[in-house]
Amino acid sequence: MKKEIARREFLKLKVHGYSHEECKIILEKLYGFLAAARTLKRWWKRFNLGDWNLRDSSQRPHLIHYKFSAEEINTVIDLRKRIGYSSYQLKPLLEEKGISISESMMKRIIKTVHLSRGNKMEGIKLKWVRFERDTPNSMWQLDGTQHDGQWILPIEDDCSRYCVALGKMQHMTTENVIALLEEAIAMHGKPRELLTDNGPEFGGNGKGENDFDAWCEKQGIKHIRSGIHKPTTVGKVGRLQYTMVYELPYCHNDLEYFRWRYNCHRPHRSLHGLTPNQVYFGWKRHKKYKDI
Repeated sequence: MKKEIARREFLKLKVHGYSHEECKIILEKLYGFLAAARTLKRWWKRFNLGDWNLRDSSQRPHLIHYKFSAEEINTVIDLRKRIGYSSYQLKPLLEEKGISISESMMKRIIKTVHLSRGNKMEGIKLKWVRFERDTPNSMWQLDGTQHDGQWILPIEDDCSRYCVALGKMQHMTTENVIALLEEAIAMHGKPRELLTDNGPEFGGNGKGENDFDAWCEKQGIKHIRSGIHKPTTVGKVGRLQYTMVYELPYCHNDLEYFRWRYNCHRPHRSLHGLTPNQVYFGWKRHKKYKDI
């Protein structure tokens, strides 16, 4: 509104013979409106050309060239709704359809349609030290979490992120944990080490005799515990738990279907876009990811 009033006042002043510089000073004193001399000259030129309604013309171009078609954008939105993958995991699926969209662009699309779940780590400085075993079955991480009133225990290979087992149990007991481990060992072989927290099902802090450490010793498996109040030590399996809770609704709440999708279908950023299945069973081919 101030701009329109100042514009009309400027034109009156110019008609009465004031210079552009004088008009500039007067407009600033009367209305606090700061205008460049170039702007005033443009107004005066448009006024002299005639047929000007004293309004700004639209700066919107007559033809807008969109980088991506509406169909491509809708494909991104549809995949996000159906399978819930992040932009990083959606990228190869879109490329299979001949659609090449950057992660940052996908994030903007997802955020625009209110499908973003945010980033809890944004702006947080990471203080932990990253570690990773060199070969599959060198170490398995395991940690239980409660979901819908039951305990779910994932067992994850540290090197490949392969989920070797995903058990559901009413109570998190040493007996139930050992039973699931024995199933996983029968299927995938024995790990050299197990990494757990200090939960009672894992023998607590290990200072006294307990059934879990006795079982590990009998199997020839080294049991490593995380530090007290150091959940990031078992951070890989913790991240798997978070992914599981978020993606289960996209998997019909079927744990084994989720495990298959996580292992065989879902690209993993820390594995340079490979799936855990590709690394776990093809480790020699992908050793240190040099051949990727």
